[in-house]
Amino acid sequence: MKMTTSTYEAYLYNLEFFYSFRAKEESELIKPLSKGKWSIKEIIGHIYFWDLFLLENMVPEMKDNGVLPDFPDHDTYNEKAIESIRTFEDTNVLIEEFVTTRNKLMDKIENLDQEVTFTIGKKKRKYTLDSFLHMFVKHDIHHMKQIISLTD
Repeated sequence: MKMTTSTYEAYLYNLEFFYSFRAKEESELIKPLSKGKWSIKEIIGHIYFWDLFLLENMVPEMKDNGVLPDFPDHDTYNEKAIESIRTFEDTNVLIEEFVTTRNKLMDKIENLDQEVTFTIGKKKRKYTLDSFLHMFVKHDIHHMKQIISLTD
């Protein structure tokens, strides 16, 4: 099964959505969406950090009948992500790095054999590139909806 154009395009569309925040003032981007919630910068950093994990840890194992590593503990990994984005000078620098990383990730995935199936960790469920990427499209959309609902 080939990766559907819609999944691939959705992932790129989501990138454009986050890229559009380059036009916003830094003060808007670092303000929490609501009490106890992340800011737009933190959301972008969170997604960037997961893209980096996929690029470095998952994509290299995406071969037919490959076994990808388990996902790290989400809470711990997210804390690490939020801590790491503090090293970026401002949100625009983070966004540029996010764009670069996502484009590298998409290039790597696009250049893989689109027919491969693989599992994650000890789980038995088989993934295709399309079904795997679809999980992260949904993850992006979850955060995009959070931002849209509070910035409209």
